[in-house]
Amino acid sequence: MFSFHHLTISVRSLAVSETFYKGLGFEPVYRWQDEAQQLQICHLQLGQALLELYCFKPDQEMEAQTAFPPWANGFRLGLRHFALQVSDVDEALSALHGAGLLADKPSVVRGQSCGRYVFIMDPDGNSVELLEGPLVNIQQPD
Repeated sequence: MFSFHHLTISVRSLAVSETFYKGLGFEPVYRWQDEAQQLQICHLQLGQALLELYCFKPDQEMEAQTAFPPWANGFRLGLRHFALQVSDVDEALSALHGAGLLADKPSVVRGQSCGRYVFIMDPDGNSVELLEGPLVNIQQPD
């Protein structure tokens, strides 16, 4: 009855964010802009996943609202991150760094429910997890 369709992220610059996500393997499949030029939309596809980028008032500087307050220790309501599966985390980080999409190389961690992973930030501070290997220890419903 239900299936996942897309995830939408609001961004400051459609061009900057599109370049970043293309570096992660997404391909643009649709663009739209309203007549008043107050909203630009770009759909990017990776496999069966669709990412929708919204850029409101593209000619105005907007402040990102994604930063975690210091007291929250990384917790806030709403989207925390989304994950992309990669065959090799180190290779993915090197490619992103080499393409100028990452300023530094964050530390890779071994997870409890998956293989190795790392979190990176997109140009607007949204957290993206690069995950090596399949998820394990997933409890199946009875």
